Amino acid sequence: MRSVGHYALGALLVWGSLLPLPLALPQAYANQTHAGMDAELLYSHVEHLAQSARPAATETEFAAAVYVENALRSYGYETALQPFYYDTYKKPASVSLAIEGWERSWAVHSLTFGQNGVQTAEIVDAGYGRAVDFASGEARGKIALVKRGEIPLGEKVRQAAAAGAVAVIVWNDRDGEWRPSLGEPLDMSVPVISLLREEGQLIRQRLLKQPLKATVKVAGAVTSRHTSYNLIATKRPSGAGANKRVLLLAHHDSAASSPGANDNASGVAVLLEVARQLAESRLDTEVQLVSLGAVTADQRGQRVFSESLTEKDRQKIVATYYLDAVGRTGKVKAITERGETTLAAGLLVEAGAKLSAWENARTEPRRVLESLAEAGIDAVLVTSQSATDGTDKAEDALATIEKEQLAQTAQMIFLAIGKITDGSTSAYPTPAVKTNGQHEPEEDLQ
Repeated sequence: MRSVGHYALGALLVWGSLLPLPLALPQAYANQTHAGMDAELLYSHVEHLAQSARPAATETEFAAAVYVENALRSYGYETALQPFYYDTYKKPASVSLAIEGWERSWAVHSLTFGQNGVQTAEIVDAGYGRAVDFASGEARGKIALVKRGEIPLGEKVRQAAAAGAVAVIVWNDRDGEWRPSLGEPLDMSVPVISLLREEGQLIRQRLLKQPLKATVKVAGAVTSRHTSYNLIATKRPSGAGANKRVLLLAHHDSAASSPGANDNASGVAVLLEVARQLAESRLDTEVQLVSLGAVTADQRGQRVFSESLTEKDRQKIVATYYLDAVGRTGKVKAITERGETTLAAGLLVEAGAKLSAWENARTEPRRVLESLAEAGIDAVLVTSQSATDGTDKAEDALATIEKEQLAQTAQMIFLAIGKITDGSTSAYPTPAVKTNGQHEPEEDLQ
């Protein structure tokens, strides 16, 4: 069933010529059903997508998703739009703390998603900032000094606001630097700043001796909400099928400063060509093609897609390929975590790819693989770019793309998937369930 958001996309398909990226497929290719890979068509996809940069959650990124949708629908695929939302935070231009009668420079920092504002009031020690710490009502109209720990930072600020505090000073409960974050924009908030452990202890000790009046200032911070989209297309198996699934993924966004021809219009082009070839095939295994948005914005599209999968969905997956930077001349590599031969990797190696390990991949696609692994999905990165290749985004233009490289990669993927989806192949091996430990968050939420 298509989501309501899908119909907004459908309307744009009708008015595709108004968007920055051309949405109509070249008429010469509309009904082409060659057995071999069409290098000219592959190149044409890259040419369309790489006309301009496609930063996450922008009109050009959305136009790229529409282009992919248009192509997959023309090949007869069931499609669904997966919208998702995320917030970004621009640090404040000015953050300060001044305590009357105390000449001292404070190591003040903002908290991600903190509110702007200037407040002058007495400071009150509010412990850990829990509801019980505000129960006396002493924080009303005052600046709450709260210690890190016990509950998330966002909850501390909510409790302070609910208790009538006008601002919050959070001090670290351990030595060293930290990157405090509220986790998300709060529905109930006041200006908040952070201090180091020794600074919080100094204020707390002086409060035992005398009242303190302070001014907390946070100015120039900007919180923005963004919308991006994943595009999911499905080809059901012929007949009853085997109740298994192959995933083929690529991302259609690019860096803000780059036309993104190789990273990753090339991957999307190969996905579309493989889809075209599979469209007329009889399959005993479901094939799901996913064009991801906002991967360049902290792998958000991939994480949303992974989180949307149920346990039953995960158990159905027998192979996952992630296409990234496959348009420049180079050996096509099948990259797994330690260079081990999985079902998906082994079939791609049989088709001509070289087996490699995560350490030989660029940082961005490696993070996508790590995130997929955390969701219990063992993906194979398919790329012709090594970790040491140049990363100049501005130079990632159409002129760097090789048609035959695209065709070769598409052929390998098609052969590998074909061996899995062909009804004459043997039963699938049971995929090993792997769970990597969660990575440390980049920001401290509590």
